[in-house]
Amino acid sequence: MGVFTVLTRCIVQPLSVVDDELVPKVGMTFTTLEDAGKFYRNYAKAAGFSTRVRCTNRKGNEIKNQLITCSREGKWKSKISPTEKTNRTAGLNCPARIYIHTLKDVGSWIISKVVLDHSHPCCPSKAEMLKQHRELSMSIRRTIENNDEAGIRPSKTYQSFVAAAGGHRELNFIEKDVRNYITREVRNVSEQEDAKEFGKYFLRMKEKNPNFFFELELEEDQSIKVAFWADARSRAAFEYFGDVISFDTTYNTNRYNLVCGSFVGVNHHGQSTLLGCSLMKNEEIELFKWLFQCWLRCMGGNAPKGFLTDQCASMKRALEACMPTTVHRWCIWHIMKKTPSKLNGYKGHADIEQQMSHVVWNSHSKDSFDRNWNDFLVNFGLADNKWLSDLYEDRHIWVPIYLDHHFWAGMRSTQRSESMHSFFNKYIIRNSSLIQFVKQYDNCLGSREQAERESDAADFHTVIPCATKSSIEAQFQDAYTHAKFREVQAQFRGKANCITRLKNSALGYSVYEVGEQVSNSIFDKFAVTYDSVAAEVKCQCLLFESRVILCRHALSVLSFEQVSQVSPRYILERWRKKVKRRHTHIKSSHDEPLMEPRSKRFDQLVFRSQNICEFASESEELTAILHRAYDNVMAEMEALKAKRKGTSSLSHEDANLESVNELQSPPRIRTRGRPKNRLGSKLEKQIANATKKKKTKVLSEVNVMFFKFCYIQINLFDAASAAHSNCSQYQGQVINYQLRVPAAGDNSLGV
Repeated sequence: MGVFTVLTRCIVQPLSVVDDELVPKVGMTFTTLEDAGKFYRNYAKAAGFSTRVRCTNRKGNEIKNQLITCSREGKWKSKISPTEKTNRTAGLNCPARIYIHTLKDVGSWIISKVVLDHSHPCCPSKAEMLKQHRELSMSIRRTIENNDEAGIRPSKTYQSFVAAAGGHRELNFIEKDVRNYITREVRNVSEQEDAKEFGKYFLRMKEKNPNFFFELELEEDQSIKVAFWADARSRAAFEYFGDVISFDTTYNTNRYNLVCGSFVGVNHHGQSTLLGCSLMKNEEIELFKWLFQCWLRCMGGNAPKGFLTDQCASMKRALEACMPTTVHRWCIWHIMKKTPSKLNGYKGHADIEQQMSHVVWNSHSKDSFDRNWNDFLVNFGLADNKWLSDLYEDRHIWVPIYLDHHFWAGMRSTQRSESMHSFFNKYIIRNSSLIQFVKQYDNCLGSREQAERESDAADFHTVIPCATKSSIEAQFQDAYTHAKFREVQAQFRGKANCITRLKNSALGYSVYEVGEQVSNSIFDKFAVTYDSVAAEVKCQCLLFESRVILCRHALSVLSFEQVSQVSPRYILERWRKKVKRRHTHIKSSHDEPLMEPRSKRFDQLVFRSQNICEFASESEELTAILHRAYDNVMAEMEALKAKRKGTSSLSHEDANLESVNELQSPPRIRTRGRPKNRLGSKLEKQIANATKKKKTKVLSEVNVMFFKFCYIQINLFDAASAAHSNCSQYQGQVINYQLRVPAAGDNSLGV
């Protein structure tokens, strides 16, 4: 059986039926070597195989002949035994080939030898699956690049090509080609060049807008320790939305394990807006101090009123040092999320979690929280629990009743920062380069800007109808953005569940008790005061103080007092829709892609042709006109290309940078006169040898002096570089392009 298998492999397979015009023959001539190779590749695709250049012979810089064979020519012998080697191989000692050489006098190329038979079967219908015959056109490549920059996954990109072509069989490439192009061409940034491109990106942004801010802190080896940047729009937006900031960190956004931190605020539509981004080597206190001080410098030294973070001790100590007047708040969502893991060892832990949540959210005064918390610990026997004891000690930075008398723009957690990080995680993989990260950050900035522009347009062109006949509601309808007016309307609807009772009144100052029905038999009671002289209303729930939205309890009292218009102090400038804000006239940063000249020309042509095609598609007559025009233009361009194929000229009138970049060095020309291998006399050889020895001796003495001089110079340079290495901070346009990224295996990340 084994002998029969070997014999069948040696049998020459019959040639597939191919059009005679495509079959290579001895004596065929071609203008260039590229034309000959293209002709054989076209034949290979029609016959059902692929080719490769086996060898090329040169004389100097000129190619004299070339051997092109079937790609299954030869057979590689692995040192690994066949039982252990599982990778597939293609070599079968196929004899199919053509031999091409140049004609000296004519300058063209001729086929001098042809072997058409193969040692393996050929299938034209499967040829399109061979790597050589799979091709990504310019249009396909540009679409892949744009989709990758927009964060569209390769599988979705490929499926869009399939849908446009009408099926997989209509494409001359596969999904693997799309992925390979992204990996090798689009994202192919080496670690040595990544940091340099990162710095060049900052300089390009600074050149486009001088208000772009960036600052880097470097290690002694010039690797990035911490980086911060904010575009001009973010800096302008801080003027209006920098009163409350959410800051959070996340991992796995880049190949160097740098920690990503984002500063997020809330705009007049209640949407998240980015106010700066950072990449840090770890989460140590000193790095957070550097980052917060840098951020304050970027924002003109104005510290926010409130700052939300997760339960991180390093952030807490850094904030206390850098922003002593800012109210620091821990994310309550993170704390409550830890409750099951911290208390699941206790019997009835589900009841414990429910009661703890009730105490935290339904205590309407500090005294009531303290009483309820102590009762909670006693009832469940948790007085000795260290985690709960530590939480109580820090209650002033996470319990709502201790913080809601400050303005928080509706934020109680770092969820807004985490939503920004989830955006990054959709489009950035763990192995992403720094330049990929900043591009996706630009995309995030652009999406936030677009969302704000769309909401501004909706506020200008549309109106949300009032839910009641209240003139106060109409007052908010005219002033507030749609998003904030909906929050006001929710309070007006909730007013229907409130019962207002006057407790006492004297000299225009009244105290009310408002009962809100939260279920069939449960009412929550809130104390509301109203000063008719100052036109001031205050509620125990502190909704207005924390969000600047009048609560349903206060609205119920105003309705009871028959107030038709609220004081301007209750309509916050921050939520108004008719305010002219400077940042809306500034575009978010976006790096222009560094494309090749051909790609730029292609994009320009496609952009112009779209309008022509749209116009021509209206009727068959217009389409026919466009087809004829395309045929004429194509013929003219092919004629011009063929004319320029031989020689071309370059003058000062039509020269440009692109044409100069395409210049090639001339081939080495053989000189006239005495050849190098001329036979000399015996005396000439003796004189030449003596001169050579004398020169060698002189050169050796010069070399010794030169190396001594170099040694002195190197010591001087080392001393100078040691003095210079103390300066590791770069900002503005001053940056050292010897930047290096941290090692991928760095284990110095903090917790």
